[in-house]
Amino acid sequence: MKIFNFFKKKENAIPNEAAIKPEPDKSRWLGKDFEFLIRGDIELTAENYDDIMTPNTMAWQKVIQDGYAYYKVGNDEICYSWEMPGIQMTFNPEITYLKAKQIADEVMQNLINAGQFPELVTLQSDILYRLD
Repeated sequence: MKIFNFFKKKENAIPNEAAIKPEPDKSRWLGKDFEFLIRGDIELTAENYDDIMTPNTMAWQKVIQDGYAYYKVGNDEICYSWEMPGIQMTFNPEITYLKAKQIADEVMQNLINAGQFPELVTLQSDILYRLD
């Protein structure tokens, strides 16, 4: 029984203060500082892709340049890349985090409304991540 008590104590232990990282202040972030990753088993068709992957409350325009599509929202741009861990959502370097997050939240709601189960992850540009 002592071994079970040992594991129980470890499980309930308070984490080391150094292990707890404070949430960074994103209020001053610009597009060069972050990107989003949309995780989940997302399935979209070509017919509904543009309507789902764009915001509902902001005017947008699809632009195709050199065979690659991106979206303009006002003076800002959104690009998507389908990667192994999910859909990478990147922006132009000058967009504010607040505007980008609003766009991402609307896209997430569109995905949910389409019957998908997405998870939005914010990634800092200056950190290397391992996503399994």
